[in-house]
Amino acid sequence: MEPENVLAAADALLTELGETADLRTDLALILLDRGEADQEALADNILNAVLAHPEALARFEELLQPHPSRPGKPLPAEATAPASSALALRASGDSSECCGYPRIDAPGEVVEGWAFYITVGLSPEIVASVSGGPMRGTDSPLPVTVTVQTIADGFTLDDDGSWSTELRVTETDRYPSHALKIRAVADERRVRPGWLHVVYSVGGEVVGMGFRSIAVVKDAAMLGQSGDSADQASRALLLPRGDEPADLTVTIVPIADRPGRFLFSYQSPHVRVPGLPEECDVGQNAAQYASAVIQRVAVREKRPDLLAFMTGLGREITDVMPTNLWTILSSVAKAVAPRVPAVLIQSAEAYMPWELAVVPEPTSADDPAFLGSQVSLGRWVLSDRRITVPPPMVVRAASMTVISGVYETEGWQRLFDAEMEAATLVDSYGATELQARLADVISYLEHGPIAGIVHFAGHGQHDEGGWNNGLVMTDGHTLDPTTVKAYDFPGETFVFLNACKAAAVQGVFGGYAGLVQAFLYVGASAVVSPLWALNDCDARCVALSFYQRVLAGEKPAEVMRSLRAAASGNAELAFSAMAYQFFGHPHMQVERVGQFCGTEGDAA
Repeated sequence: MEPENVLAAADALLTELGETADLRTDLALILLDRGEADQEALADNILNAVLAHPEALARFEELLQPHPSRPGKPLPAEATAPASSALALRASGDSSECCGYPRIDAPGEVVEGWAFYITVGLSPEIVASVSGGPMRGTDSPLPVTVTVQTIADGFTLDDDGSWSTELRVTETDRYPSHALKIRAVADERRVRPGWLHVVYSVGGEVVGMGFRSIAVVKDAAMLGQSGDSADQASRALLLPRGDEPADLTVTIVPIADRPGRFLFSYQSPHVRVPGLPEECDVGQNAAQYASAVIQRVAVREKRPDLLAFMTGLGREITDVMPTNLWTILSSVAKAVAPRVPAVLIQSAEAYMPWELAVVPEPTSADDPAFLGSQVSLGRWVLSDRRITVPPPMVVRAASMTVISGVYETEGWQRLFDAEMEAATLVDSYGATELQARLADVISYLEHGPIAGIVHFAGHGQHDEGGWNNGLVMTDGHTLDPTTVKAYDFPGETFVFLNACKAAAVQGVFGGYAGLVQAFLYVGASAVVSPLWALNDCDARCVALSFYQRVLAGEKPAEVMRSLRAAASGNAELAFSAMAYQFFGHPHMQVERVGQFCGTEGDAA
């Protein structure tokens, strides 16, 4: 590790530590001599100080990780650290750590019907043809068993093997692998894409994923004409050690060129799960289905049939989901009782409102039968390679920024409750208010610093097929998802988009291009947002209740679940509570650090 990177990480850590923290005192004393002391000796002293405080070690490692530079600015010093530097801090003194990269060896193109071999496993270095990044195991000493599940879209096994296998990682064999003999299924197209998705888990805890594309041609004469369709981009896949895993992880990937059809696979530390993925067919394009759902729910606000409609809609969603999912969920619920199961849905499909599905045999008869009320549910996006998998487990918030203002532009109603919402967050938690003018917000995104909680209270708009979708500013301009993607969040950030239809999605180049995905793309650790338009009074009540509990230590996913559960039998509460989606790990927590710890208040 370069001394300048260690010093930069120490400087960043100093801004987060409380005034009375022992490590803060130690680091401050060491850095007093930075102008005259030998830089390598200084870095060694810093490392020794951090190692003496295990509670800060994980955060220090994160600060050593490289961060992408902002457009138009020179790369910061800390970004020049090699990708392995943070791993080296712990691995150098701990031979039990299991870390590696996804390995998927396969030809770039194959002939339909011909058998060929692929090799899946772990690699000590990045494989250029595989989308993937470093993954870690647990604190358990070696040997460690890694379950490797291959989901092959458009391929079948050619022998008696299994798509799921267990690899033993030992001191002498840290990067094991396994060969599968497969062949591409028949298809009418002359050239088509095929995908290999590989999920890595330890004890039911997902520790990484890998992706590899393969071109499939109709006959051998076409070999060499399609080119190697291997994807050269990489995805950071890193689960911090010692974190509490989700009780059930559901991985959803689309079936290529078959709109509305998906493959579900499962991982759990509590129960045995099927080795083969299960198919789901929603019957139409998922984006169109989701858009129709949103519109159908929204027009029934305050109607006497609202709850009945939402229940019927939930049953429709349940009917298209794999039946085995509910059997597995029931087994998981029994295994973790009396607490509520924590479920993570990580999906390359981000349109479907799975939260609204009705659980056939609810765990809690007192709560609404909707999936989002029965379990602590977190969602995550797999369709973008910049978004880390699995999601972060903690946000250490040093500040809160509230973007809001007075709407006086023609065509936009003034939101008095949104203004009150912003004022309450400022008064209760010392939040900094940022005027919702496009120039001010762009300056904030460009110059920051953005780390902590970013809250928007205002209008949002989404028109299917429109090009002016996003967060509506008080000057009439719109902050759209594509503009958001031009920036980067340099630190842990929790985003709450309390705007009408802010979570709604639209298709751009075949991908998920809504605001939620855009903020995850630039580095947000979690995003909360409603699917359909809400009364601003209801939106204010949800947001303030949420912060009162989350900033007191409750997990965001569990707070959202309990808010949905509290709406039992109340159509008005159900309409507002069920609108919100939480994208983040179900066990994520928001911790207040630095000066933000000293701001005590009750936002409710």
